[in-house]
Amino acid sequence: MAIVELVESLGLLAEQNMSGLAFLTAYGVTWLVCGAVWRRAPERVAAFVTLFQGMVALPVALGLSALVGAIGRERPVADEITQLSVLVGTSQLLGLPFLIHLVVRHQYTLVPFAFAAITSMHFVLYSWLYRTPVYIVMAVLISLGTATVMFTAPEARRRSGPARVSFLTGGLLLSTALLFLTRHLVVG
Repeated sequence: MAIVELVESLGLLAEQNMSGLAFLTAYGVTWLVCGAVWRRAPERVAAFVTLFQGMVALPVALGLSALVGAIGRERPVADEITQLSVLVGTSQLLGLPFLIHLVVRHQYTLVPFAFAAITSMHFVLYSWLYRTPVYIVMAVLISLGTATVMFTAPEARRRSGPARVSFLTGGLLLSTALLFLTRHLVVG
């Protein structure tokens, strides 16, 4: 496949998937739910909700993908690119042992921060896949924003840092989804 064909097919993939809108929306909402849980539930419960949010977000994201026509149609890219996108999407699973370690060691309040950092790393690769620097900007904002939130969270209120990390991450995901939706509606 020639470079020009690859770039064109990646553009078509971005259009078909609305640059990942369904996944950004589903995971954005679950991160916001995690933020609410961190405000109300015990740390251990909130850490487990954060750790397992993907069990809710993934099926919702797949359903939204089908709804917008990203699933069920022929993909405009070679099978190797589809395989690459699956690898990129699942790459953050490699951080699961670290997150489990934090839970086992009762470092519950670090789970959202570590999870957000792992999540932001995997988004960088989507900038290439969907041909947009927006994913890099979002990843940097998540990484720097969550670090700032954790460093400035009051120590007397242990759950405020993790709640803020969750709200920030969810808000950035949903803001990016809104940007892509707006771009799709205006351009498409």
